[in-house]
Amino acid sequence: MTRPNRRSVRKVVLNDSAAIAAQCAHRLLELRTHIGETQKQLAKRLVMTESMISRLERGDHVPSLATLCRIADAFGRRLEIVFHEHEHVHADGTRHSHPHSHDDPDHQHDHEDEK
Repeated sequence: MTRPNRRSVRKVVLNDSAAIAAQCAHRLLELRTHIGETQKQLAKRLVMTESMISRLERGDHVPSLATLCRIADAFGRRLEIVFHEHEHVHADGTRHSHPHSHDDPDHQHDHEDEK
């Protein structure tokens, strides 16, 4: 029996750190601007530098779990980590769930919540 060549196996990346940083950036900016706070004011509350807040909001830095907890606490929010499975409905009405990845060329579809 032959073993598959490791080089021929395509690995699908489900959790891209840049995408996660971008999601965190979007949410942080949304939370901060919603309460009318400047980056400088938020930095002071979080005991961080203003440049770090800027990097987080640009998505240039992936925040640690400790940093995410500090941010959640500062906004009176509960941090929740979800290992997401995607569920969708096909044109024929059938539903199914699967690990969420848009890198699979055999499975392409639109998401109503992402438009």
